[in-house]
Amino acid sequence: MNKLLTLLILVFFLQSCENKPKEILKNSSKKKDKTEEWTKEKDRELAGSLYAKFDNDSLDDDFKILKNEDEIVQSVLSIFLTSQKKEIKINLLNNSILYNKKESAYYTFFTVTDKKVCNVRIEYADQESIPNISGEKKNLVEKIKCRFNTKNQKTQVIGYELSYQKDTKFITKSFNFLTGKYIAAKKDNGKTSTVNGWSAELENIYAENWDFPFLRDKIYWYGEAVE
Repeated sequence: MNKLLTLLILVFFLQSCENKPKEILKNSSKKKDKTEEWTKEKDRELAGSLYAKFDNDSLDDDFKILKNEDEIVQSVLSIFLTSQKKEIKINLLNNSILYNKKESAYYTFFTVTDKKVCNVRIEYADQESIPNISGEKKNLVEKIKCRFNTKNQKTQVIGYELSYQKDTKFITKSFNFLTGKYIAAKKDNGKTSTVNGWSAELENIYAENWDFPFLRDKIYWYGEAVE
């Protein structure tokens, strides 16, 4: 009886050892697949491109950051809309000269939310001080929001935010292009002051409207009172 019990235990042990490498290999294969899938998507994101739902069909649209030869429009956000089978481009302007009188390198990042809103962030390298020029805007960051308007089938810029430091003041300006409202806030030595308002020219802004004259001649001047 004891010999039979010992034999059964030995057989069970050998079967367990035989199955274990298979389980390890299977689990390892699953982990490897997940790693490869994550890396593939991450590579696209780091390269400035991704697939995400943006227009009004069920297919993923193709987003890419493209380099441009223009001095001001050095990069553009390209969106290939599957519903229209065409490419839409949004200018990612280099506004360092506009805001600081000297060109600076800029870096662009973007994401697309589950609500089909594309958020673009533009960061500038440290601004250099310029002799005899006062009030330079340092630590410049811009944020652009856009979405696909299902009613008129156009790509709409729905929001813009600008933040920078001027001397000891930290300033933020936000624009809602759906309502035409804007607000500018200044923080200086622990004190905060704001100005806000509305303008019809800040409503219904689309991809084709997002250019240098629009920022230079209109957006630039809003909220100037806080400075």
